[in-house]
Amino acid sequence: MKEDHWLSWCCIYVLLCNNLVYCEGSCRKIVFLETKEDAALQNHLIRTIAPSASEHFCRVQCFLENACVSYNYGQETCQLNNSTAAEHPLDLKAKPNFIYRGIENSCSSMPCLNHGTCQSGFDPHGYRCFCTAGFTGTQCDKDIDECASSKSNPCQNGGTCINELGAFQCQCREGFIGARCETVVSECASYFTLNASDRNEDYRGRTKCDNKLETKWYRFQGQAGRKLATTCPQIHRCNTDIPGWMKGKHPNVEDGKVQRQVCFHGYNKCCFRSTTIDVRNCGAYFVYRLNKLSYCNSRYCGTG
Repeated sequence: MKEDHWLSWCCIYVLLCNNLVYCEGSCRKIVFLETKEDAALQNHLIRTIAPSASEHFCRVQCFLENACVSYNYGQETCQLNNSTAAEHPLDLKAKPNFIYRGIENSCSSMPCLNHGTCQSGFDPHGYRCFCTAGFTGTQCDKDIDECASSKSNPCQNGGTCINELGAFQCQCREGFIGARCETVVSECASYFTLNASDRNEDYRGRTKCDNKLETKWYRFQGQAGRKLATTCPQIHRCNTDIPGWMKGKHPNVEDGKVQRQVCFHGYNKCCFRSTTIDVRNCGAYFVYRLNKLSYCNSRYCGTG
């Protein structure tokens, strides 16, 4: 009892020395449990203080370190831990000439949700939570709606904000990309449109060829489809003998500009011929830097 009384006065003295006099609502109050002789908690170390003047000094340091909920002391060495033997009994190991002491840890029940960080010993709940981005509340249980206010809309350049659990997503206008629609991409704003119905992979025919197509950025729209086909079309589709399709999946916005192989189905081979193109995800659509084809009849086919 005398020891705990001494600790209280010692902590008050230390707090005063650090000008932390007013602490209503954030003052730490912890209760140390009985010591365990010749033992130390392993694998949960915050920091080591050596030399440490005494066990009392070590206890004060644990009080002042908000993440500390137990300590090991021995051989003039103080080890502060961020967990206790109550949560990790197998980590309490025999260690001669050391003592282990934990506190009544209000964080042992893991009250902080959504990966929030818990600190024990703070009023009014006996703990406090530091929430990860996107969450708030006493237990980090409330999702922050980043899109709630038009004034605080995180999406730039007219992007539409869509709230998600612990996050948000920006749906960008044409010509803009990025997590907040902050990047202007020339090919997303300036491209040529391929919208003829006979360019769709479902169109039956075999008369056309892309041998006069200029090497530029293109977007599939309208009856041609929404994007370049990604599965091997049947021959004599999209109004050509040897229809073209893209191998591999379309990129995400964050992938930037990527290269993909376009194969052309002919002579019973899905990849009878091939060429390499550039592809970019512009958020609401894809653009492709297509090359002029030197062999006919071959054509890039749309889908969707």
